[in-house]
Amino acid sequence: MADENSATDAKFEYRVWGTHKKARKLLDAIGTDKTAETIEDCYFLGDDPDWNAKVRDSTLKIKRLIAEERGFEQWTSEWHHKSKTTPAPFDELFDDLHLDRLNRGKKFSITKAVKGLDDDHDARPVFVTKHRVRYRVGTARAEVTDIVVETTGEELQTLAIVGNDLDELVALRKELGLKKSENVAVHVAIDPEVAE
Repeated sequence: MADENSATDAKFEYRVWGTHKKARKLLDAIGTDKTAETIEDCYFLGDDPDWNAKVRDSTLKIKRLIAEERGFEQWTSEWHHKSKTTPAPFDELFDDLHLDRLNRGKKFSITKAVKGLDDDHDARPVFVTKHRVRYRVGTARAEVTDIVVETTGEELQTLAIVGNDLDELVALRKELGLKKSENVAVHVAIDPEVAE
């Protein structure tokens, strides 16, 4: 397995917010391999926007921003199943949430695990429900997602294009008419402290 923290395995991402009706319609017309899914995630927001941590299905996913180029952010990502393979300070979060419960044959509830965190914990949990449609456009992936932030009831719409070929992504961004839209990662957009 390749090192998921190497720049060669990192993906470029461009994520915009709002309805972007024309871009969504065009993406639906040019995209292939269309799939729809509903996902429950719990993000853990910290003070450093270069790190993005979330729990999905009792597994911790950590993304790290490693570069920005031509308006795209380049992120590495890795799913963690054990605290000893999880980078600090997320290894402590892994332990505090007892994410190893399933490995020991015990039931896991992220809601109960979050309630068990200390009030002064560095990571702020935010639960979201995502209704996502994924596409393939050339070698790139694209998605349109409607997100409900559970704690506030806020509903957000986002569209993202992701891949390795930056030239292809830049061309797709132009075709979709998104070049003038700000690129903002999910964990930043849903952070109530950023919105204040």
